[in-house]
Amino acid sequence: MSEKFILFNDERVDPSLMMTLTDLAQLLRKDETVKVNFQKFAYFDLVENTINVAFKWKHREREEEMKLLKSDTILHAIGFDLTDLDVVEEVLNEDFRVKSFFYQLFMMIDEYRLIHYIRQSRPFTQKFFNVRISAKLKENESQIKFYQTKAMPTDELFLQIEHALLTDNVLSFQTKFFSALDYHIQLALQSIYELKNTEDSANLAIRLMHIIEPHLKKDMLNDYYYIPKLAYMNAKAYKKANLDKAKQDVAEMEESESIQTKQRDTETKSGAYLETEVTEGANSNNIKENDRQGDASDDITEMLMGKGKSKAPQIDAEGNDISDIVGEENAFTQLIWKDTEQNEQSLMIYQQYKEEVLKEIKTLVNVINKSVDHEVSAKRQGLSKGKLNRNLTQWFVDDRKRIFYKEDQKSYQLDATFSLLIDASFSMEDKLEETKKGIVLFHETLLQLAIKHEILAFSEDGFEADKKLQPNILEQIITYQNSLLQQYSPNVVSYKTGEDNRDGLAIRVAGHMLKQRTEKQKFLIVFSDGEPSAFDYEANGIIDTHDAVVALRKENIFVINIFLSQTRIDDNTRATIKNIYNDYCIFVEGVEKLPSVIQPLLKTLLLQSMKQF
Repeated sequence: MSEKFILFNDERVDPSLMMTLTDLAQLLRKDETVKVNFQKFAYFDLVENTINVAFKWKHREREEEMKLLKSDTILHAIGFDLTDLDVVEEVLNEDFRVKSFFYQLFMMIDEYRLIHYIRQSRPFTQKFFNVRISAKLKENESQIKFYQTKAMPTDELFLQIEHALLTDNVLSFQTKFFSALDYHIQLALQSIYELKNTEDSANLAIRLMHIIEPHLKKDMLNDYYYIPKLAYMNAKAYKKANLDKAKQDVAEMEESESIQTKQRDTETKSGAYLETEVTEGANSNNIKENDRQGDASDDITEMLMGKGKSKAPQIDAEGNDISDIVGEENAFTQLIWKDTEQNEQSLMIYQQYKEEVLKEIKTLVNVINKSVDHEVSAKRQGLSKGKLNRNLTQWFVDDRKRIFYKEDQKSYQLDATFSLLIDASFSMEDKLEETKKGIVLFHETLLQLAIKHEILAFSEDGFEADKKLQPNILEQIITYQNSLLQQYSPNVVSYKTGEDNRDGLAIRVAGHMLKQRTEKQKFLIVFSDGEPSAFDYEANGIIDTHDAVVALRKENIFVINIFLSQTRIDDNTRATIKNIYNDYCIFVEGVEKLPSVIQPLLKTLLLQSMKQF
C-alpha cells in the first residue's frame, strides 16, 4: 500500500518555507542531500532521504506555521536515529484486537519520549515544541468535547490519555465512559517519565492495552498518530543491507590481506615465478576480457530498493557523462545540445543592437583598459618621500630634491571567465529584443577585452516531457572556444525561445563547464524572468535551483541572477528569488533598462577580478 497522500492542485507550497525547512533538516541530519516534503502525517523516510512534514500545520499565522513545521522537522530529523526499528516491527506484529488504537497509543507515547529527550538535549528547540504542544492541546480539547457528545468512547479515551501527556499531568486523567479504569491508567501512565528507549515506549503501550482492551468494543474511528510501516520496514532492510555489505567488505579486505601475506611468504620462499598462480586464482579481482565492469548501480542497497541503473546517461557538450552532477530532481532529463544558427538578418540586427549600446561598451572597455594599463606605471618616480633611488643625479640638478620612489600600488591583471545563462522559456518572448541588447553589450565588451566566455540558452520541451523523460534543450549561442571570433557574434541575436525552464539543471550543467576552465575567477550570470517551471518541477524546482547555486559557490564560482520583468515585481517573487540566490540578484523592472544594469555589473566584477591578484 502506498504511503503517498493526495495533494490538491491548488495547494501551493511556499518555496522560501521549503528552503528554510530543508536547510534545517540538512543541518540536523548532517547531510546536504536530505529533502523535505509535505504529507498527511510527518515521518522520516530513510530510503528516500526525505523528512515529511504534516499538511495540517498549514493555513495558520505565518510565525506559528513556521514553528509547527520546524517542530516536525526537528522531531523526525533527530528522533529517527533514536528509534529502534526492530522494536517497531515487534509492535506491528503484536496481536491486539484494536490495532489502530494500539499503534497510535505506541506512537503517541514514543513521540512524548522523543520530544522530552530533544528538549533536554537541545534547549533551542523549546520554543518550537512549546508552540506544538499548545496547538495540539487546543485541537485535543475541541475533539474531546465533540466525541463526548457523539458517544464515541474509544476515541474519547485515547484523547483523554493524550490530554494527560500534553498537559504533563497524568494524575489529571479521567474518562467519561470508562471511569472504573481511571486509577489503573493513571498508575500505568506514571511510567511515562522513566522512558529511555523505544522498547520502554512499547512496554508501556502494551501494559496500557492489557488494562484497556477488554473494555473496548470498537477500534478508533480517526487517525491522530501514524506508523509509516512501509518506510520503517524499508529503512530496516536498507540498514541491514548496508551492514551486510560492510561486513562483506571487511571480510574481503581481510581475505585480500591474507592472500597478500601468503603471496609475500611464497615469494620469499619460492621466488617470484609463483606470482601468476596467486593473481589468477579463484579469489582474483582481475577483470577478464569479456567480464562486465561493475559500477555504482551494482550496490546491494540499490538492488534491494529496485534502483538499478537503466536510463541513458546525461551528456555534456563534449560528450562526457555528467549524470552524477545533474541532481536527483533532474534524474529523468535528457540533455539536447544545439548550436545557434545565424540567418540572413543576424549580422544586420547585431550591428543595430551594438550601435544602441555602443556608449556603454566604450565606457566600460576604457575603464578596464586603464586599470590594466596601470600595471606599466605602477612604479612612481620623483617623489619627495619613499624608497631612495639608486640614481642620485636628481639631488644635484633638481632644486626640489625629489630622489625617492614608491611601489605600493599593486599591478592588476585580468584572469577571469564568464558564462551567461539565458532563460529561453516562452515567458521570455515579450522581453526578447531588449534581452538580446543586454547580451550584445555583455558579449561585445568581453570580446574587446579578450576575455573568453560562453553564452547558453536553456529551455525544456514541455510538450514532450513526461514522467519517464524530460527533454531539455541547451543552445550554445557562443562557445568558450569561439567567443573571441567576430564571425560568431551574430549568434547572440539568433536564438529562439522554447517552452519551460528547469533552472537548477541548467545552472548545474553551466557550472560544470565553468569548472573546467583554468581562469582563477569564474562568474555565472543568469538571466531569468520567473521561478523555475517545468514538468514535475514546480514544488522542488526552487530548492533544486538553490542547491545548485550553493554548490557552485562552494567551488568559488560566483552565481548572479538578473531578474527581468516588464511590470512591477511583487514582494513574494522578490523574496523567492533572493532565497534562491542569497541576495546575489538584481531586479530589472522594465527590460529596456537591462544594458544600463549590465554595464556597472560587468565593471564591478572585472575590477574585483583584477584586485584579487
